[in-house]
Amino acid sequence: MKYKLICSDLDDTLLNSKSKINPSLKGAISEYVKSGGKFCIVTGRMTVGAVPIAKSLDLHGEIISYQGAIVSDIDTGEIIFSTAIDTDFCIKIGEFIEDNGYYYQIYVGDKFYTATPNEFSEIYSKLSNASYEKTNCKLSEYVRKNKLSSPKMLIMAEPPKIAPMMEKLRASFGNDFLINTSKPFIIEIVPKMVNKGLAVINLAKKYGIKREEIICIGDSENDLTMFEQVPFSVCVSNGSEIAKSRAKVIAPTCDEDAVGWVIRNYGLK
Repeated sequence: MKYKLICSDLDDTLLNSKSKINPSLKGAISEYVKSGGKFCIVTGRMTVGAVPIAKSLDLHGEIISYQGAIVSDIDTGEIIFSTAIDTDFCIKIGEFIEDNGYYYQIYVGDKFYTATPNEFSEIYSKLSNASYEKTNCKLSEYVRKNKLSSPKMLIMAEPPKIAPMMEKLRASFGNDFLINTSKPFIIEIVPKMVNKGLAVINLAKKYGIKREEIICIGDSENDLTMFEQVPFSVCVSNGSEIAKSRAKVIAPTCDEDAVGWVIRNYGLK
């Protein structure tokens, strides 16, 4: 088998535009795994929002969530690796976001917290299969009071407001944090020492798999760290322009079972 590990983003890549699994995908993954390959979901999602999908595909072993900040065992729920934005930085970044008037949230366990629930909270809750809690004060104050840390901080806003805010955040915090996007209305902030690409390489090392034996599939800016780590990167046709420009291969759209197409045309050959 030329490619022993296939790592795939979740939203708009493995899942279709309606956040559903394409009917033929489960069979393709099953055939690939039975042939000796390893398949891993690598997502910016919360773990609680990704594990049920992995289980529905009969996957076992590791799942990478929060852009690599947490690696868990699908079957046992054991956290194999985790890191987080510490309390002080959560406060500093949170105050910066608040001063700029943006909605944001942090994560603790299987919940996310926000001071200003709105339509974005509901969208995210439904997408991630997670509940949220409203704080009775500014979120930065709640973090300070409870000494919280978070694997990721996330901002949501109308798409035209994303690029300007991302530029401000990178100017102020870019030396210490990876600040990127997964959807046109989202900014994600994670510790710079972790990302999807590093998580994939660490997983490969665990199983003795070489970089040239890995396929990484994605659709957006937060998948670029995966693309940079391996010779064979794949972007779905519905992906962002920057992701397509950095990929070696362009696959069909997520609605056309892009991941299944990659497995059948490369993983099983």
